[in-house]
Amino acid sequence: MAVSNKESKLNQHLQRSSEVPLGSRGLRQLDMTTIGPLIGLFLIIIVFSILAESFLSVANILNILRQSAIIGIMAIGVTFVIITAEIDLSIASIMTFSGLVAGALSTGGFGLGVALPVWLAIICTLFIGAMVGAVSGFANAKLKIPTFMATLSMMFIVDGISLWFSGAQPLYGIPDRLQWFGSGKVFGIPSIVLVFAVIFVISHIILSRTVFGRNVYAIGGNEEAAKMSGINVAKYKVLVLTISGILAALAGILMLGRIGSAQVTAGVGLQLPPIAAVILGGTSLFGGVGSMWRTLVGVLLMGVLVNGLNLLGVGSAGQNLATGIVLFVAVAANVMGSSKTKG
Repeated sequence: MAVSNKESKLNQHLQRSSEVPLGSRGLRQLDMTTIGPLIGLFLIIIVFSILAESFLSVANILNILRQSAIIGIMAIGVTFVIITAEIDLSIASIMTFSGLVAGALSTGGFGLGVALPVWLAIICTLFIGAMVGAVSGFANAKLKIPTFMATLSMMFIVDGISLWFSGAQPLYGIPDRLQWFGSGKVFGIPSIVLVFAVIFVISHIILSRTVFGRNVYAIGGNEEAAKMSGINVAKYKVLVLTISGILAALAGILMLGRIGSAQVTAGVGLQLPPIAAVILGGTSLFGGVGSMWRTLVGVLLMGVLVNGLNLLGVGSAGQNLATGIVLFVAVAANVMGSSKTKG
């Protein structure tokens, strides 16, 4: 009887959490954690379009998308993790190390001596990102170390390896084919934006239309009920952190192509923005509720806010203040929405 009750609660939760918030089927299920960020995005677009003449120009819109792509890709990976009620603090460190690795493998730099083909360098880099994420997942799933501490520890470990590997020196001479992913264009659209779009579509399908996605929601909604229904929770914890590591590595490759060099400082300041974007979009801090659409809205909200303030000449202090206020409001709404759902 206890198992049946838990499975019943699990099914009820899945019906609430797997909505399509921006699609026709989900319009009747919208709440403030879903529609609030979208309203906020439209409002700041209206405000900045009035205050800054060039805000709605095609060039500036593409610039917003270009600037948001790297954070967006990392945010997509973190979305999987947060929906399972976990966290990943190592993404910026993985991104930085991956850029160094991709640069070294493709040029033979940092003492490697032999350059690999670009495609092989990319595959090796993504594999390393996956392994780093998997180690954090294993630490949580098997050693029962909370992901906060597991990924925080991994952040320091990877940062140390990055400094040792690079000698704190930049690496130049990145092959043009590798740089294209971060700075090229296809019919006038930045290639980095196209990569972001492809990753978004694939991740949205995985999360919303597959058994894997359904189980991710189930674990975040009620881990004990998920276990009782036969879901291998430990395996999924490892998998979501592995996905996060892969996408952080991809972000590192794109950053490498965007700036044209491998820098040990590439990830400075990027530890929290991807997580903030996920929360701004309305994904629950407590797991079980969220979507890639919400994350996309959060990423765009952050990108539009920073870009608009830049156009108005607002400095870093003002930008941080504004972002902090918006994030505070979003977290408050997130917590209240979660309490209301539980009630």
